[in-house]
Amino acid sequence: MRITKLINQPFINTDIAHDFSDRLFVQAMLDFELAIIAAREHHSLIPKGILQQTQQELTIDLLDIYAIGTQAYLGGNAAIPFVTQSKSLLSKAIKPYFHQTVTSQDVVDTAMMMMLKPALKRVNEDLLEVMQACAVLIDSYKITPMSGRTLLQQALPITFGVKASQWAASLLAVMPNLAQLERSGFYLQWGGPVGVSDVENEHYQLPQHVATLLGLSLPLLPWHTNRQPIHALASALDACAGAMENIVEDIALMSQSELNEVAEPAIEGMGGSSSMPHKRNPVLCALIKTACLRMHGHLSVISNTTAQPFERALGQWHASWVPLMEGMALVSGAAAYLKTLLAGLQVHPERMAANLDLNSDAYLIAPLKSYFAEQQEQVYPLIEQASEQAHKNHQGFVATFLALLQEQSIVTDSSELATVLSPLTYSGGAEQQCQATLAAIKPLIL
Repeated sequence: MRITKLINQPFINTDIAHDFSDRLFVQAMLDFELAIIAAREHHSLIPKGILQQTQQELTIDLLDIYAIGTQAYLGGNAAIPFVTQSKSLLSKAIKPYFHQTVTSQDVVDTAMMMMLKPALKRVNEDLLEVMQACAVLIDSYKITPMSGRTLLQQALPITFGVKASQWAASLLAVMPNLAQLERSGFYLQWGGPVGVSDVENEHYQLPQHVATLLGLSLPLLPWHTNRQPIHALASALDACAGAMENIVEDIALMSQSELNEVAEPAIEGMGGSSSMPHKRNPVLCALIKTACLRMHGHLSVISNTTAQPFERALGQWHASWVPLMEGMALVSGAAAYLKTLLAGLQVHPERMAANLDLNSDAYLIAPLKSYFAEQQEQVYPLIEQASEQAHKNHQGFVATFLALLQEQSIVTDSSELATVLSPLTYSGGAEQQCQATLAAIKPLIL
């Protein structure tokens, strides 16, 4: 177990990992059983005082969590040994009222929902901080030119602000769904042995009562083999993972030594190499990307468990537990890392400008020839010479061209030529896109 923790721990939110502990899972199962007793007692379906006596006789500290874990294989889930052990601790008069009209899948599914809901709340809170960091980057660099890149090659100019806008837009597309799931996507499971519930429970609307007590939503029907709630949650987490992965792909590539356009925050002890002390590795990007890749795999498992036969499934139900719980911990870890990464991202505009100028002749030659149409015999050869020289010497085209103009004593209108040479002239609606994205972010972070 220690080896597993050492391998897994860096990629998950440690607070969420604690919240998903065995002890708290058993506590969630216990809380569900107690909520059922409370609802049934409230409607006088069991004698008064049963809830209080059960709470006195059965607490988390009295349960042997290790034994529950070691015996879970006997019935295929932890609820069965939990119920057996719980009843063994209850007095004879109380025991018949524990685990009434409920089955093991109800206990496990509901406990899982109870644990996942606050975890998603944390993810959503972290994503709001990510949006705040994006807004700062967009506003600060909305007119900072850099190379747009297609098929990993330099293309036309964009701005770093519009790149950050694209990062924000990808998350803005998934955040409403995540927020909606937090509000109403975590459902009570209470269908009994074959999912048809209990006439008495339905008559007194006990499922609604229990759902309210536990802070969960009430489904139309029990969802023992209708796993759409699980698939919806996993799909939303995976979409979020894809959006975050998209951001760190850009940052990691821009952090390469040869580009050096951005760098991760300088965090003491982070980014070092075990064998090359000079390196500053983009470790936050690596942590986020790893977590996101694993979430993609977890969605694949959950997608393959969505179709389940008859009234209770064999294996498909069981196979979804770890992918969903661990997927939540991974996405939560990635979101926490991402807010740190973006809030402290080091941006190097001078490197962006220098890299952009290495291939600026690709979009400047045509407008320069148009600008110098009346001096084409003098200037056109200089444009071609500057392009050839810049690529041969791996230096900026603009500086090379201006130097050649000066050598030939060719006088120009400096302000007009500056406009022709400015990358922002060729960056389309980048600034407008930045403003539109800031307007979309603003209501979220106010």
